[in-house]
Amino acid sequence: MRIKSESWKTMPANNFTILRLILAMLVVFGHFKILSGLPIGNIIHSYADFAVDAFFIVSGYLIYGSFDNSPRLKSFAIKRFFRIYPLYFIIIITQFFIMLWFLDGNVQIADMVKYLASNLVFANFISPDMGGLLANAHNPAINASLWTLKIEIMFYMIVPLIYWAVKRKGVMVLIIIYAASLAYALWANNYGSTFLAKQLPVQLRFFVIGIGLYMWRDKIKISHLPAFVLVVILFALCSLRYEWWMLPIYPFVIGGLVFLCALRLPVIPLKFDISYGVYLIHAPLIQIALLLGFFEDSISFLFMLVAVVYILAFLVEKIIEIPMVRLGKKYAK
Repeated sequence: MRIKSESWKTMPANNFTILRLILAMLVVFGHFKILSGLPIGNIIHSYADFAVDAFFIVSGYLIYGSFDNSPRLKSFAIKRFFRIYPLYFIIIITQFFIMLWFLDGNVQIADMVKYLASNLVFANFISPDMGGLLANAHNPAINASLWTLKIEIMFYMIVPLIYWAVKRKGVMVLIIIYAASLAYALWANNYGSTFLAKQLPVQLRFFVIGIGLYMWRDKIKISHLPAFVLVVILFALCSLRYEWWMLPIYPFVIGGLVFLCALRLPVIPLKFDISYGVYLIHAPLIQIALLLGFFEDSISFLFMLVAVVYILAFLVEKIIEIPMVRLGKKYAK
């Protein structure tokens, strides 16, 4: 998901790549405790939900910027497909055979078809497990990260509509979308359900903040030192994200944090972009460790898990992601 600016050739260096990797690692640390059913304990394990929200803001900024650079539906759809789906497809198929191995073939064909049919179209909530393999697990999903992918895809589908509406009606479109999303979030949190509170109408407010940051990116001027101080303050505020009074302003707080880290702090260049692989690969590895009985709630095991995840993420970036992104760009032309 490397994007360019208006002329894309003059886009200043940024920290989006390392920011995405840090956010992916926060999800790994969170799932290390959540999937095992252990108490969160250390603060490093308590920011998985924060990381997901920040990912949605990053997507709002980058994906809207990508469409703004080349507002052609066919080209946009092709590039998004080749960026997201090939690795996702490999993960789903790999999970399928892993579960078959654990079940030793003792699974109904209908369950296999249901798992593949639902997961291959991002509807993993229909069949997060297969054959009851994880029925007794703390989290019955072989890959607890996949629920966000359907939200990403739905956002991709409405980006052109938001883009054209903003071009015609201006920033009021974003304000209306944010207000409606916030109202739905208030209802879902108070009278709805946990499931509804995590879906697109609620999460859309994060995407909209990302879009707004993209639109006003050149108007927000701040030097490195004040930006760093603000980052510390905003991150501290994010620790209060469960307070009722934070709900209306939380997307702005986390949006400011994302913007400052990505575009106003000194640039830390990376020659690799493995955040997507890290995000997709880690959860099944944790579940496999739990099924095999060698999961340990220890720093050494966490380091070993991260090492394996990084190795696999590097491999899939070279073997799958980079070639598929290039192929997508070729077909998009």
